[in-house]
Amino acid sequence: MCVTPDYGNQGARLAQAAMRLVRSGVPGSRTRAPDEATFLPRPLPLRICRTLRVTLGNDFVGRAQVMGRNADPTDKDGRGKAKKGEEEENSAILEVVEICKNGTPDQFKLDENGCVVGITSFEDLLEMMNPFGRWNIITLLASCLGVIVLPFQAITYQFLGDTPEYWCQVDALNEANWTQQQIIDLAIPFNSTDADEKGCKFYNYDYAKAVEMGYESAIENRDAISVGDHSPIYCSSRHFNVSHYSATLVAEWDLVCDRRAIYSTTQSASQLGVLIGVLSFGYFMDLHGRRPIILLNVGLSLVAGMAAAATPILPLYIIFKILVSCFNYGYFTGCFIFMMEMCSPSQRSSIGSVGGIPWSVGYMIVPGIAYLIRPWRWLQVAYTFPTIFFFSYYWLIPESPRWLISQGRCEEAAEILTKAARVNGRCFPPTNALVQSMKRMIGQKEEKPKENLSQRIVSSLKHFFILVLKPELRKNIIISYFCWFAVSMVYYGISLNSGNLSTDPYMYVFLGGLAEIPSYFVTWAMISHLGRRLSLTTYYVVCGITICIIAILLATQDEVSFGLLIFLSLVGKIAIVSAFHVVYIYTAELFPTRYRSLAVGESSMMARVGSITSPYINDILGAGITWGPSALFAVMSAAAASLSLLLPETRDCITESTGATKGNTEEGDDVKIEMKNAAKDNQAFSVD
Repeated sequence: MCVTPDYGNQGARLAQAAMRLVRSGVPGSRTRAPDEATFLPRPLPLRICRTLRVTLGNDFVGRAQVMGRNADPTDKDGRGKAKKGEEEENSAILEVVEICKNGTPDQFKLDENGCVVGITSFEDLLEMMNPFGRWNIITLLASCLGVIVLPFQAITYQFLGDTPEYWCQVDALNEANWTQQQIIDLAIPFNSTDADEKGCKFYNYDYAKAVEMGYESAIENRDAISVGDHSPIYCSSRHFNVSHYSATLVAEWDLVCDRRAIYSTTQSASQLGVLIGVLSFGYFMDLHGRRPIILLNVGLSLVAGMAAAATPILPLYIIFKILVSCFNYGYFTGCFIFMMEMCSPSQRSSIGSVGGIPWSVGYMIVPGIAYLIRPWRWLQVAYTFPTIFFFSYYWLIPESPRWLISQGRCEEAAEILTKAARVNGRCFPPTNALVQSMKRMIGQKEEKPKENLSQRIVSSLKHFFILVLKPELRKNIIISYFCWFAVSMVYYGISLNSGNLSTDPYMYVFLGGLAEIPSYFVTWAMISHLGRRLSLTTYYVVCGITICIIAILLATQDEVSFGLLIFLSLVGKIAIVSAFHVVYIYTAELFPTRYRSLAVGESSMMARVGSITSPYINDILGAGITWGPSALFAVMSAAAASLSLLLPETRDCITESTGATKGNTEEGDDVKIEMKNAAKDNQAFSVD
């Protein structure tokens, strides 16, 4: 129950009467509710009910109205008479009714149209319901918890597809019951420094003759069983050492040697799913709302994840990995948009940063689950199962009131906001006045004609290239494309490069997640003092230097200290994560309001392309040249650092929106944007 603040003598008496009701046992208070004999002399007038709702809450007023209609003071059985001990409660009710006869309290004055004075935008409603209240905190935490499971599908392929030691399978020797060590001694060039030769080739011998001669004789007389020269040849099947992992998808589907690119595709499939989600779910959320898409994607993600664990063939597994990542991105996007829409502009930057911490927590959990569960199918089940808990969103996350208002569903929005205000301990305007105020907000906005899917696709394609075509924006957007492409490639490249660094993958991934947490806090201090351009350049340079040192060590040293590799990798990881944060903010500030969402969206697509290439670089290039991936990531970081110096600084700058042609000023082109507030208000995300 909320109590109207002190608004003069009338407000003080109203508050005092309401507190007497609380002590007497009004429904919703911590004491007992009044029994059915509680009555009012007559049904409450609508005007008085509206005021009581402001002061006492909808639940109490509805109950009081029913009691007022059903109770009859002249009933012979005495049901309608007030019982002893209830006089104080009834007196308080009548006192509140008497006080309310003068109309709505000053807190919620109504204009001639029945709208609440002072409510002109959704931000006014947020301020009235308290954006820092308990309801907001609960929904925020629920939305953030969904981020924890995202790394379970995004960065797990090195555990699901751990590559055990392998060598060519020699059927003739296996059928003769030779041990694997005997087969290695005779047929495998195991001492070769070439990883491809050691695992993918065997000597061209007559193995049937070797079986007849016996192991010891064949070892001593290799020339007698040799066919042609002694050069190894490629084999068609391999034997895997499963002492560490009892089953991995690499061993099950033989994803090594000439099939190694398919293994990389299992990881790229996850990023492809995210790219599909980027291109599709925004439209569906605008059309059907946030909540239905969130719940639908939670269910589909659970089904697709379990199907990936059960699929018997590799192509289906890749398809399901695409789908599960796509659906994960769908419910994450819905939750994130809901968070942004239910917070004030001043909160968006901080909430956007806090939203990255659950990702780091999930990142650190990934190796722990993999350490406990080794068979890849059960591991995929373990990574998917936590999604089931997000069906609780059905009760925890309502539809976005901002979206409901934009769709004209003001009664539903009013119901959600009133409930939220009550949980936050705030009074809210009467429902009718609230609905009228929302309708007035809709009327103030320019209505755009609705487009079907095909029309939206055509208009989107026309709009897609506008940033490249405008001369004043072309340089900035092309550099932004490359910076996003590079930062995503290097981020996932470093995150998934434990195999080429010959480090413990469990410790490497755990420390990689842990290293991300301080970057969320350091970045904001850095950009405030050094600015956006210098901060971004510095992060790229630091990352490039550390990764370049790793490449030099791997190329020149036979053995490199595990601790040194971990230290350099973590420094590079912190730098590239910080660069990822800065590039979000920087891109939002580089472009005028009209094109800001488009610039961030297109740049994000380039980031997905960069992340798709990372596993191929690590697995294919790394298989031939161990230091190759690190060298390439260092070059990309250096190139991005150089190009970012060509961008203008946006800290404490005021930039005019551009895009107008001479004699044809487009709508919004004369709007000036204070860039130092752009990051705070948008965090590079458009939620309007």
